[in-house]
Amino acid sequence: MKVNVTSSKGLESNLTVVVTKKEIQDKIDLRLDEVKGTVNLKGFRPGKAPKELLKKQFGQALYGEVIEKTLNDSTFKALKDNNIKPAGQPKIDIKSSGEDKDLEFTIQVEKIPEIKSVKLDKIEIQKYEVKADKKELENRLNQLAESSKKYNDKEQGKTAEKNDLVEFNYEATVDGKPFDGNKGEKLQIVLGKDLFIKGFDDQLIGVKKGDEKIVNTILPENYPNKDLANKKSEFKCKITNIKFPQEQKIDDDFAKNMGAKDLNDLKSMIEKQISREFENITDQLVKKEILDQLDKEFKMDLPKGMLEDELKNVEHTFIHEKMNETGEKDHSKIKLDDKDKKEAKSISERRVKLALVINQIGEENNIKVSSQELQGELEKQMRMYPGQEKVIREYYQKNPSELTKLRGPLFEDKVMNLIKEKAKAKIKTVTKDELQKIMRPDETNLDKAKSKNSDKSKVKTKTSAKSKAKKSSKK
Repeated sequence: MKVNVTSSKGLESNLTVVVTKKEIQDKIDLRLDEVKGTVNLKGFRPGKAPKELLKKQFGQALYGEVIEKTLNDSTFKALKDNNIKPAGQPKIDIKSSGEDKDLEFTIQVEKIPEIKSVKLDKIEIQKYEVKADKKELENRLNQLAESSKKYNDKEQGKTAEKNDLVEFNYEATVDGKPFDGNKGEKLQIVLGKDLFIKGFDDQLIGVKKGDEKIVNTILPENYPNKDLANKKSEFKCKITNIKFPQEQKIDDDFAKNMGAKDLNDLKSMIEKQISREFENITDQLVKKEILDQLDKEFKMDLPKGMLEDELKNVEHTFIHEKMNETGEKDHSKIKLDDKDKKEAKSISERRVKLALVINQIGEENNIKVSSQELQGELEKQMRMYPGQEKVIREYYQKNPSELTKLRGPLFEDKVMNLIKEKAKAKIKTVTKDELQKIMRPDETNLDKAKSKNSDKSKVKTKTSAKSKAKKSSKK
């Protein structure tokens, strides 16, 4: 095989490859020897048919098979021998081929740019630990005390007041008729919390143990039986007990009941819990900081093919965002203005550049995603959709290429974790309010951001497609 690099400009290279007819014939002869023992020809025992006869009968099919394999193998070798890492699928153009002819073809390819070695210990990052301020800590302690509050029986004849716990049996009707699930025993509600049915609590204020009380209310909109939702109902309640709340002092004894050594230890435990609650958010801030540094440090020409593909993806996302904003159903009627196109181009360039840099870091540090890790990610995906596990598993079994798409995010996470481990880190302790100021302007509600980051199984809230593009892969 002869290879000649005919031109090389920027990231684009053109190569001419010639595989002699003798090499092709040798490959065909080798393939004939391989199939000889498996072919049955009339008049010949298996494996005894003359090669020339086999060539006459199967030569054309074997030639096509050999040529296809030769093209793939020769292309791979030509690129490897010339230290060209393709940034996409090479374009192959056959110039000459056929029996008793040399195979001559050209390769047009864009290569991955050379990227200097990334010195991870030179990267500086700011890590954040969220610490509760005095007000937040008091709120958490009060919530804990409220949830662990004990109740004592009231004296017979004493009436129920707000904050008392009332225990009762009930039988409900709608339009005078019973319905499924209309009975309950020993139900307990704390008056004033309004956690059962809206307006129910207020009607039990003043009752005594042993009383029978009729409560009129409206069944909630989300009642399981949709036919009864928002219907007027009547609850006949038999009051079985009334309890008053025992005062809960927040002191060392309380802390010990919560599993802490003392009150200071309990406060420390709560502070650590608050910090853990915001780990996903602070991790995203650190990740963005790392990506910003890598984006600033590395300057390079980018493969046009990769940029074009990424630009299509980003613009497609922008178009769907505009469809959501306008209510337009026809994809073709949405047009991006110059500002949108400029923004999409900037995002695409950042994404492609950082993808190349992250891949380089992964290669330098021999980072790989194992089949076990890939399977673990699949299991994680299935847990996000309870009841649909079988459907999801079958989908990936039928579409194995889709499974490989899970590898990318896993690889990136492993690279980012390595950078965090090797980088110079400064720890900064902040309060919830201070973290809010550090966050990007489009994440103004910290509680919503925390929920979105910490609980992936919940229904996703509507998010700006542009914001997603900037946040998740403004890389």
